[in-house]
Amino acid sequence: MSRNVLERVLWQLSVDRSAKERFRADGSRFLARFALSYEHKQMVLEFDVAGLQRAGVNPMLTMGFWQELAPDRDMAIYKRRLGASEEHIAAFSAALKG
Repeated sequence: MSRNVLERVLWQLSVDRSAKERFRADGSRFLARFALSYEHKQMVLEFDVAGLQRAGVNPMLTMGFWQELAPDRDMAIYKRRLGASEEHIAAFSAALKG
């Protein structure tokens, strides 16, 4: 599916309070109105930021989505999910390197 649709979804979830509330109440129902594949919906529901970035989503959108809605908004966890080594956890990067 389109990277643009994924980016639109993450942008909306990062800036729109009512979208955040609907996603928190029922993420699958919220995502049903978007033309996303099952795999892309799962990436959003599972906060798979590495997968989203591999799909071409802007790293700042994945980071904003994480900071707004992830169950544990800890940036060290975010960076681990991107594959950062423990050595690099202290350094900042919103993007997947490699």
